[in-house]
Amino acid sequence: MKKLLILLLIIPFLSCETNTEKMAGEWYRGAWKGKKFQLADDKYVTLAKKFMDAYENMNPSTMVEMTTDTVKFHPADVAGVFDVDMTNTDFIVARQAPMDSINRNYTFLLPIKLEETNTTIIETHFREDRYLKTGETESVLLFERLLFNQDDKISRVVQWMRPVD
Repeated sequence: MKKLLILLLIIPFLSCETNTEKMAGEWYRGAWKGKKFQLADDKYVTLAKKFMDAYENMNPSTMVEMTTDTVKFHPADVAGVFDVDMTNTDFIVARQAPMDSINRNYTFLLPIKLEETNTTIIETHFREDRYLKTGETESVLLFERLLFNQDDKISRVVQWMRPVD
């Protein structure tokens, strides 16, 4: 009888719907001011990793396929924001011209979404080792933010960089 009573008490709790879309944090600037964050779908981790792996593997055509025709680019190594034509591979090829190869070691990829928007953001941190055609190696730590639009295309890339200690 005791087991039946316990079971009857537990069933209502098991059947309760849980809300997994917890909102937290806040955006403080521009059109998104006041919006809260929630975790986004892991499919964006997969898409971001594919995009970033394409850069590491020096495969610019895959990167072009995954972006909008124009991408807002905030590079870590140059001040400013640039509208990059992503209808071809020219920009990526030029950016990678001094390099023989690239190796990235990821720390995390975090998919977040702002409430009431169609924008999903991947925040990531990684170490990038660049093997230059001169025989030199550069190593940097990068924090990068990729913004996906409602069509799951990357529309903005924001980078911050610091030297490896």
